[in-house]
Amino acid sequence: MVRRDARDGRRPGRAGGVLVGAAVLLLVTGPLMVSPSSPAVARNDTAAVRARPSATAALSPPPPADPRAGPPAGAGADSAEYRRSRPELPAGCIAERRRPEPHDVRPACSYPVVGVFLRPGGRKTCTGAVVAGGHGDLLVTAAHCLPLDGTSFAPGYHDGTAPYGRWPVLAAVPDPRFAEARKGARNWPYDWAFVRVARVGGKSVREAVGSAFEVPPHPESLPSDLGRVTLVGYPHDRPGQHVCTVDSAPAYGGFRQARCAGFSSGVSGSPWVLAAREGEGIVVGVLGGAERGGGFLADVSYTARFDAGLASLFATAQGIVPRASPSVAPAARRDAP
Repeated sequence: MVRRDARDGRRPGRAGGVLVGAAVLLLVTGPLMVSPSSPAVARNDTAAVRARPSATAALSPPPPADPRAGPPAGAGADSAEYRRSRPELPAGCIAERRRPEPHDVRPACSYPVVGVFLRPGGRKTCTGAVVAGGHGDLLVTAAHCLPLDGTSFAPGYHDGTAPYGRWPVLAAVPDPRFAEARKGARNWPYDWAFVRVARVGGKSVREAVGSAFEVPPHPESLPSDLGRVTLVGYPHDRPGQHVCTVDSAPAYGGFRQARCAGFSSGVSGSPWVLAAREGEGIVVGVLGGAERGGGFLADVSYTARFDAGLASLFATAQGIVPRASPSVAPAARRDAP
């Protein structure tokens, strides 16, 4: 069963690349790298390893004491507007998000920081999430989701509606080790990428959604046993976000796994987050990696284990200067079926 295909549930074609913004990146760190197309994705069940929920205390350095205090100093143009723009959660949403069993989140309680990449015409592809840093225009997703040419990012998407607008993709930077590591392989380490989106109406996507997940500054220090994590994704067969909070576990080959029902095709790139309660937290993985991009069955998901290369890639991604896209309105819109 095809499960995690990066391009609309079909076997992908030849690789392209997101080239917009490449010239700027060349000045920063060298050629813009784009992942080759991924083969069809299937899944195969593996035995779960019981986890110990102790990873939060082991983070190095630890998360901020009050994640609602806003972005760190030097976080770009978003800093001044960050706290003013952050939406208030309706009553009952925190409890709904904390439900341990896998479930669809009603639109009012969706994580605005998480969204889906849309092809022209509104076809859903992979999942991505807004991350803090740079100019407020960066997302994290899986490298095997690339290329994302011609796509836009729709945070909080539900039932064909993009309540925070659609943000055109400008550039994508996969881990440079990914392409070689996955050649002929069943398991794909380094399956992560950062994506830059355009500003819309003079605003960054982070300003629009009012929150962002943090990227760990020393991901190589994360323990193999992360403990309890939250996964937020966009299965193609569901109207909006599907959420699961569960004990993760070390898996074979340095990967991590989580047992969450309902994470079917479309969830590649879904963030694995510690302390994801009010739309903020620390990204400790993205769905992908083992078993050709995340797994063969809908109830066991994987992430490649972050290492120091992720922090280096994040620094590279922050060097891409954002570009305005005044022709795209930030208002909610209905996508074509």
